[in-house]
Amino acid sequence: MSEYVPPRPDSMHAIPPLPFASVEERPKATWRWWEAIGVYLLGFVLSGFAAMPLVLAIHSEGLAMFMASAASAIVIVGVLLSWLWRFHPTWRGAIGFPKQVWPEVRAGVVVGGLLYPAMVFGFGLVLTLLLDAIAGKTVTVPEQLPSHLSAAGTVVGVVYIVVIAPIHEELFFRGILYRGIRDRYGVWLGILGSSLAFGPIHYIPGPLMGNLLLMSVMACVGGALAYLYERRGNVVANMIAHATFNTIGFALIVLLR
Repeated sequence: MSEYVPPRPDSMHAIPPLPFASVEERPKATWRWWEAIGVYLLGFVLSGFAAMPLVLAIHSEGLAMFMASAASAIVIVGVLLSWLWRFHPTWRGAIGFPKQVWPEVRAGVVVGGLLYPAMVFGFGLVLTLLLDAIAGKTVTVPEQLPSHLSAAGTVVGVVYIVVIAPIHEELFFRGILYRGIRDRYGVWLGILGSSLAFGPIHYIPGPLMGNLLLMSVMACVGGALAYLYERRGNVVANMIAHATFNTIGFALIVLLR
């Protein structure tokens, strides 16, 4: 972020505008964290009506999974936005959208590119060794992608993983949930609460220890993204960082098979 220069006594120097409002300068969140979670769960239930027909109609496992996930995320985002527009008219100012997008895109790409190796090959490796010692065997995360992906499934998967999922998850977990906790209880409780909620949504049916590894890593990723949101003051940088993180993960899974 460029440094803000305050007015000078002689008024002879131009004052560069802030590229976006800081978290402290934006309107406070008018929603409660429990209210936000309730609306999210309502959206999750309603999304089942959109996802189930796709699962039943599409016979390709990978394509069906990604189509259903994309439809669910779109319904949830629609429910969240409808709720915000109806009951919280200052939501756009509270969540934060930058006036200058490209600086946030650059910041998001850099942070996402650094976050993946730090969390997966750094924290993830240390946690894996610890869980291996506790379990007495090698702990691996559950399979995150279907074994066989058709061309259509790959295309839909890329759109979901790189575009839809980052928008859906950053809007809720950072823009809505983090702000709802942070504005009433402080930054660190906001980071902790939103991170603890972010980890479990990545649960995949499979071994307990493997899921514990996956959800713990993703909770830490959520904490890092909440800190990025606090520093940058908008969800765009977060969405780009999340998209970059997902792109690296998807590419490595596909290439290493």
